Amino acid sequence: MAISKKQKRTITVDGKTYLWWVFDEVDQTEFDGTQIKLISEGQSHYLKYGLEQSDDNRRVVIGLQNAGVLIQLECPKFEDEQGIITPGGVRKLIEWCRMRPDENTVRTIKHAYEPKLHPLSEERIGQLYKRILDAVNKGV
Repeated sequence: MAISKKQKRTITVDGKTYLWWVFDEVDQTEFDGTQIKLISEGQSHYLKYGLEQSDDNRRVVIGLQNAGVLIQLECPKFEDEQGIITPGGVRKLIEWCRMRPDENTVRTIKHAYEPKLHPLSEERIGQLYKRILDAVNKGV
């Protein structure tokens, strides 16, 4: 399905292009209020981040577009002190989501979802996270 580029911006990070936009929505998505959505050029995956989150419960959603699979990760703040996300903040968000955890990087998974498989085991959550990271890093 094609996505309209009207009122949307593009950003390329490490050769991978994303379409992104900021919008307000309540009771329809993972976040209430102002949020940003990014979709990879091939529409294989998306990122969502709420701009009005509290510092003690800040998260980002990374999902596989066609599979309905998603992971919510605890994350840092990407917008400025006025709550505005700039293209530089969008770049940092993408780079952070693409970074693979190692012994120096801890990622807290707040929620994982896979259709028809609830509740998910810790092992399955780890497998989903790896699958999502692979898709994000391939940029497919």
